[in-house]
Amino acid sequence: MYFLYPRLPLPAAVELVKERAGLSLDDLRDMSRDIHHPDIQYAPTGGRKVDRDTVLYPLQEKIRKCAEIYGYPYYALANRSAAREFDFDCAVALHKTLNVHPSEASDLRMWAYMTCVLVPDIVRWRFPSEDETESDSVSTEIKGTTSAERFIGSDRGLRRNTFGRLWWRAYLLHTTGENNPYWLLKELYEDEVVQITERNSIAASPTLITAFAEGFLQSIEQFPSVTRRTLMREAVKRLRRLLPIISFDALHPEMVRKSVEEIFSITITSLLET
Repeated sequence: MYFLYPRLPLPAAVELVKERAGLSLDDLRDMSRDIHHPDIQYAPTGGRKVDRDTVLYPLQEKIRKCAEIYGYPYYALANRSAAREFDFDCAVALHKTLNVHPSEASDLRMWAYMTCVLVPDIVRWRFPSEDETESDSVSTEIKGTTSAERFIGSDRGLRRNTFGRLWWRAYLLHTTGENNPYWLLKELYEDEVVQITERNSIAASPTLITAFAEGFLQSIEQFPSVTRRTLMREAVKRLRRLLPIISFDALHPEMVRKSVEEIFSITITSLLET
């Protein structure tokens, strides 16, 4: 049976963000000792309400353990590479632990509870400020103000919510029957993950998104002279032109893979000729 997690109404989340977006890690960690909020709600059906002591507090600890590997709470993330590695570890931990149905995981209020109440200190640590996250230099201080979007999300939904985006990446890119079901997420860079997971027309098809990710990584391995960023963006353009006329969900998985291989073959040939 799936779990149902607390949902924090967005107006309440906005108020908490106003209070907490610029606080220190120590203050936020102290506040999160109490993981109750008077406004929390639960979905009426679809699973079992989580228990605070057996699910929520252990989840809080697990997320913090992921962060401790990369310097939390004493140091900020060293660079983009460390941020990418933390995101991967946290995404896998969330996907393995939450036991949540995708319909529940699509509710922004569930993630707002996690970011604003359960572990606001990790949001503050992961995104100390939007400007600082663009730096590749080592920083040992957490300063600035974390964007409200990292606590709640944006008008585009979960794409900028600190934890919601990670769970969905692991969900969309994990492959069953593999020794390492998260290998696609591990091998893809940030911009590449964004290109395919944040385009609903691609992400809506599990077969297509995994075939496309596999095709991309195979192509990069075969043609290392081709720039990864350029290949991904050009291949995505070709795929999106086909989506209105081809129903990939109606095709056998092998046919989907062959279609994706053809897309990358044409794209690479075009790039090598320019």
